[in-house]
Amino acid sequence: MGALKKFIFKKKLNTGNTLKYLEQLQSWQWLDIERVRDMQKHRLTDLLLHAYKNVPYYHKVLKESGVISVQGKVDLTSFHNMPFLTKDILRENFDELKSDDLNSRKWYLNTSGGSTGEPAQFIQDKEYDDWSQAIKFLDDQWSGREINDRQIRLWGSERDLLVGQETLKVRLGRYIRNEKMLNAFQMTPKLMEDYVNIINDFKPVQILSYVESIYELARYIERNKLVVHSPKSIMTSAGTLYPDMRQTIERVFRTVVFNRYGSREVGDIACECENHHGLHVSPLTHYVEIIKNDGRLAAPGEMGEIVITLLINKAMPLIRYRIGDTGVWEEQPCKCGRHWPRLKKITGRVSDHFITKDGSVVHGEFFTRLLYHKEWVNKFQFLQMDYNQIVLKIVLQEDIKDPENNLNSHLELIRKDIQFVMGKECNVKFEFTNHIPPSASGKYRYTISHIR
Repeated sequence: MGALKKFIFKKKLNTGNTLKYLEQLQSWQWLDIERVRDMQKHRLTDLLLHAYKNVPYYHKVLKESGVISVQGKVDLTSFHNMPFLTKDILRENFDELKSDDLNSRKWYLNTSGGSTGEPAQFIQDKEYDDWSQAIKFLDDQWSGREINDRQIRLWGSERDLLVGQETLKVRLGRYIRNEKMLNAFQMTPKLMEDYVNIINDFKPVQILSYVESIYELARYIERNKLVVHSPKSIMTSAGTLYPDMRQTIERVFRTVVFNRYGSREVGDIACECENHHGLHVSPLTHYVEIIKNDGRLAAPGEMGEIVITLLINKAMPLIRYRIGDTGVWEEQPCKCGRHWPRLKKITGRVSDHFITKDGSVVHGEFFTRLLYHKEWVNKFQFLQMDYNQIVLKIVLQEDIKDPENNLNSHLELIRKDIQFVMGKECNVKFEFTNHIPPSASGKYRYTISHIR
């Protein structure tokens, strides 16, 4: 039956260009760095010319920024003069951002995940779908999963159909693809026990999951001393994978974690290879910039805002799109032999970092580390309400009691650590709750700043 499912799935893929694009990506990953850069420039130039000729918004913007001359030639040295594209601009200029050749494309509407609470609509097409699927297949191959190998998906968001309520067509598609879906929005102790049983019964080659969801499941398994099937790999996405989280997941599942980075708007952008030293950007499908606060390009090792130009969606080009995340470039080449640029790490959402009154930025990971290895904490979330006000929400661990009955002492130490970086005048409030929901996109955010 497994061979039949694979045959049917590949036959379906052959109706498009996914497998052809996968072969191209498999070849391109080993090109020398100069060849990669030349091809990227060519593909970027082609996108800009299309946008200039077919997209009203970009016809004006490209001309005003000097990227396209009066003669219709592209000057890539002026590319960084272009204004950024934001969700607000997407909403306000939706019709002007559509390509005028949509009638010749198999296009559809999609919506951003809304992890910031501000989703936006955009258009994608079959060409984008084929490239996106090919990128996923390549990433999976890096992690040891081949097309149609068994996969568990610990996934879900408010805009998606809930697990168990899918149409027959959706269920059949998952069966043919050899997938099982577990709802990341429902992570009660009883359901997590069921999830472990499903994993043990299905024996997936790979588990694909939100970072926080697989971390929470791993902690549950470890606390309850359960035995769980060890897949060949776990692919995490949709959140910041902190080192302590990776260690816990790998220890409990006795496997290796691969981290992948992407979004609804632009698909999968980057993924770890087998060396796990940064995430390789797919440079012939995504042109990535990291921009510092002063607007200049960040050098390797400098943190900045990630800006994406999607090279594979001409239905509605997203050029210099502010995706809302921050990251750092890696400087040294990867030992794997791929000459694709690497993100050293994704440091979180722009609003994951807190700001002091004097304008200093405090990395969100400073706060998350304050709660790591605290057995009395089940979940937590830091909220910066103002420059001098931080709220820490805590869900206490039900089955672990504070052995020394000194919760107040723990909280006071946390308060002092926060005030050390945010200022002595910073008011720290602790709120205990039974539940901290994820965002509408399904992503769980440990730190949220309301100052922007």
